[in-house]
Amino acid sequence: MSIKGLFREYMTVSPLLMKVFVQNKSGSARFVKEAYHYGPDKQQDVLIIHPEEGQRKSTTLFFCHGGGWRQGTPQTFRFVAYFFASLGYTTILAGYRKAPKHVFPAQTDDVANALKFGVDKLKEQGLYQDKVVLMGQSAGAHIVTYLAYSDVLPKIGFDKKAIKGVMSISGPINFKECRNGYLTRAINDFIGKEGHKEKADPYQWLNADVNIPILCIHGDCDSVVEPANSISFVSKINEISPGLGKLIIIKGGLHSNLAKLFWKGMAEHADMCEWIDSI
Repeated sequence: MSIKGLFREYMTVSPLLMKVFVQNKSGSARFVKEAYHYGPDKQQDVLIIHPEEGQRKSTTLFFCHGGGWRQGTPQTFRFVAYFFASLGYTTILAGYRKAPKHVFPAQTDDVANALKFGVDKLKEQGLYQDKVVLMGQSAGAHIVTYLAYSDVLPKIGFDKKAIKGVMSISGPINFKECRNGYLTRAINDFIGKEGHKEKADPYQWLNADVNIPILCIHGDCDSVVEPANSISFVSKINEISPGLGKLIIIKGGLHSNLAKLFWKGMAEHADMCEWIDSI
């Protein structure tokens, strides 16, 4: 990551954190939140946030947070679920164990189990209609994209036919395009000494059988995760199945400031919501 890119990202953090605080506070007063643990580790947690009564849409959203596979919590990212609750979506937020203490496949296995656990909870409440969209930001985008196209979910008894789409925001989803020093170190911490880099790379799971639509959103000034990740992934999936992938490149977009997609702070916000509604 260049010094200039690092400085630009740094300058966006304080105002973003203030906005996140405000959004989380206002959302908590409006929407119902359920908190659970799906495993013994304190990081193996799930939040389910519901829309207001009478506003619920049939599709469930599942969001996985970023943080370089090393940090972040569902609590911090409640603003994402509150935003979607305002549109009528029930949203599951997933927590997972972090690198470097826990390495691949701990994170992907955790999020797979969080998805199954959250969906099962909604089934118990009669609120799940076999339609879910997976979404994530940064490392979380990597994890949900990996789950959508790998063989992990069927192994735990989750039917991938229920996945109507996956949305990757600033995701490191083609490791060959992850070239900067910061991201390379983060991937190495995530992979660990065993070095299952190819197996953990979502791009390597693309094959003739792929049938899940993907929306990739990336800022053209992202110096944390190179935009080539999203560009190459969409190009490859559309070679296999034309039209299955959609790419939105945000002019002037950085890595962290794409959080503004979740409070109508970008023109591309409408494109994102239209894609979710269409699948």
